[in-house]
Amino acid sequence: MSDDRTQAFSGLSGNYQAFRPDYPAPILDLLADHLKAGATDAWPSPWLLLDVGAGTGISTRALRALLGPGPRVVGVEPGRDMIRTAEAEGGGVEYVRAAAEDVPFPDASAVLVLAAQAVHWFDRPAFFAESARLLAPGGTLAVLNNNRDLTGSAFVDDHEGLLERYSPGYDRHYRQYDLVRELSEVRGLTGATEHSHRWTRVLTTDEYLGMALSSSRMAAVVGELGAERTRAEITAVAERHFPDGRVEMPYTTQLVVARRV
Repeated sequence: MSDDRTQAFSGLSGNYQAFRPDYPAPILDLLADHLKAGATDAWPSPWLLLDVGAGTGISTRALRALLGPGPRVVGVEPGRDMIRTAEAEGGGVEYVRAAAEDVPFPDASAVLVLAAQAVHWFDRPAFFAESARLLAPGGTLAVLNNNRDLTGSAFVDDHEGLLERYSPGYDRHYRQYDLVRELSEVRGLTGATEHSHRWTRVLTTDEYLGMALSSSRMAAVVGELGAERTRAEITAVAERHFPDGRVEMPYTTQLVVARRV
């Protein structure tokens, strides 16, 4: 893998697109409600929705499905492999190749800036300031994460333990920062609020394997153990806990929203 963090998923985009989860409808509905509550007649038309760190476009296409054909939906993604895979999926959206901290759109041009499953890769203070620049008054900054539920699951503990043993520097708590506090400190944003939704995703053992191998963290395990042993270790985790092949992965989906004043 490249040392360039923007290319961290080089070679992983196929598995990422095939095996990463979508976002639960109740959380997406909350996002849509927050966006619409801030709408004003002064907003640019059509609405511009930016999905920053779009990856293979899972969340970008979700925005199109959620808000219909009217808005302009643009995924912003620096990764070459990821954006090629996203563009091949279509979905009535656009993509531009750019960094999260330097998005090539004018001041106050967007009504939504979304970072889904990506903000831990960014320089967060720089991205939040860039989002405040991009947003029209009343617009929404949203951070969305599907987080594996670390509480009460021996299976998740086993999965995370594999990563912590063999992925250098990995810590299962890497996303446990206070986004509400961070957004509350951004000039031009107000009303930072967090929502969460717990749910369980059911996978076959092969689907679980594909999902695990879509991770840049698991790619580091491959670097340590080799591909064959890594696949065996991942499969063994599933078989220890789900010998019937019905893997149940618990998630807590997190949505943090703030509004441009």
